[in-house]
Amino acid sequence: MLHSVPPWWVASDSASTMSLVRSRWLDLLMQGLRRGLRSGRRARVLGIATAWVLASLGMAASACAAGIEWRLQTRDPATGKVRVTVEKVDPKRVGVVAVDVWNHHWCKTATMRVDAFVPRINQALEAARAMGMTVMLCPSDVVENYAGHPQREKVLALPKVVVPRLVDATCPPVPDAGGCACGRERCAGNYGWDGMHPGLRIGDDDWMPDTQSDVYALCQAKGLTHLVYVGFHTQVCLLGKPMGLRAMKTAGLHCVLARDMTDAHPGYDPSRGFTPDLNTEQVVEHFEKHLAPTIHLADELARAGHWEGQRLLDPVRIAPWGTPMRPHLFEQPVTVTLTAPLQPGADIRYTLDGSAPTPRSPLYKGPFVVTQTTHVRAVAFRGGRKVGLESEGSFARMGPLPPKPDVHVGDLVPVRNVGFGHTYGGVVRYSAGALPPQKDRSNEGKPLKTGRAVHAHGLGMRAPSAVAYEVRPGFRRFVALAGVDENLLDVGNGSNLARHPSVVFKVFVDGQQAAASPVMRMSSPAWRFDVPIPDGARVVTLAATDAGDGSREDLANWAEAGFVVKP
Repeated sequence: MLHSVPPWWVASDSASTMSLVRSRWLDLLMQGLRRGLRSGRRARVLGIATAWVLASLGMAASACAAGIEWRLQTRDPATGKVRVTVEKVDPKRVGVVAVDVWNHHWCKTATMRVDAFVPRINQALEAARAMGMTVMLCPSDVVENYAGHPQREKVLALPKVVVPRLVDATCPPVPDAGGCACGRERCAGNYGWDGMHPGLRIGDDDWMPDTQSDVYALCQAKGLTHLVYVGFHTQVCLLGKPMGLRAMKTAGLHCVLARDMTDAHPGYDPSRGFTPDLNTEQVVEHFEKHLAPTIHLADELARAGHWEGQRLLDPVRIAPWGTPMRPHLFEQPVTVTLTAPLQPGADIRYTLDGSAPTPRSPLYKGPFVVTQTTHVRAVAFRGGRKVGLESEGSFARMGPLPPKPDVHVGDLVPVRNVGFGHTYGGVVRYSAGALPPQKDRSNEGKPLKTGRAVHAHGLGMRAPSAVAYEVRPGFRRFVALAGVDENLLDVGNGSNLARHPSVVFKVFVDGQQAAASPVMRMSSPAWRFDVPIPDGARVVTLAATDAGDGSREDLANWAEAGFVVKP
């Protein structure tokens, strides 16, 4: 077995392995001869060394013939009892298929759970390549955004083949928790992903198939008989996509799910103990009962001598999982769950004040409730040593709904009005695609859509921009509902672009910041401004900034914005 020999014996094919073994043992033989000659034991040393080399060559050949061993886990469909069988596979006949490792998801928690797996998937694909396996990266509905990449173009050059239907791969309906792991403050759907996760490493010799016929043609061309699936979201994409596990099983491929490198289309209901991790466990068990065996891929690679166990890979998982650039906005108290399922027995230490966790930080013992704007940081420790990457979660509590304004800003003449473009002598030359603030319309002249609603009054800006108003006698408070413009969702549900808008709204009174929103994203609830205006104040400025990541698609709406004059 491969794990019984030194790791330098493992190569991409038996010929290179034998060559490497001969070279290595020749070095050892010469070292032994030199020592033996100096001690006068030439004949004995030669005999022992020769026998050692021959025996070792036989072991190496046996290892190459045996290939890698999978410990395949299935379950009895009726009782759920686990069954484990062992299968030896030639790595050259194995394809590893990574499905939908996207750079975005409409659910912020789902996005971050993909992010959490990427370091682990990278290490697995690195090992798979080293062992001679074929790596397939399949981002499905955004695959053609890789047009011109060799990994995609060479797939299209494969000979066309007819895909047989050899196996009936039907199974009962899979548990589906609804797709949003943010709980009560559920995300609204949009399709902002436009590629694979930026941290996912793409190998020069990788492939990017998309259809069942793409994958089957590649398997035929390279003699692949086994496919190991990693990726997201198990009961939707790995199951239902045309390159997914069920489709390829019907074509006669031996398909296996890597249970340590997949995540279900999640749900979260802490009131009944239902977490995204539990959802994934249930879906994996369903696969094991009705569709395909699973393996713990990291364990299999470790047994083969191809897994570096000292790397920090797995962050603590947070549910719901907002971040500073995509915070979780809430009205009612939020129950937060921390987990580290791939680090069993580890202690999770966390802080709620933004400081770095240490082995002396509070020990996570169970879900806790967040009632105010909070920044969570968490790390898994074992024996006082970090065993995973740090996580952070950002939670921003919204205030109560403000009253409607008595005076709308659109009915006032601003004393300052600047925006995205170039300014010469106080005159703004607006950039292409940007206009001055638009009254009661988006900056593109469309309905004022924000916070999942259409509003009759307000201003539509293009960040970065600012508009200032003189404070009139009687102005008591400034009020508004601020958010990213959502007309983009009318075009392909925001396909490819909905992940880009990121705006921070700010209110200044006489040059001093009086209030600010967190980073606002597509389909976020509108941020609620209700800002008192001090006696003697002269100017109120409304600013929309680009959140520090550029201004692409940063259309910002100040809905129902204006001044309250009543005491």
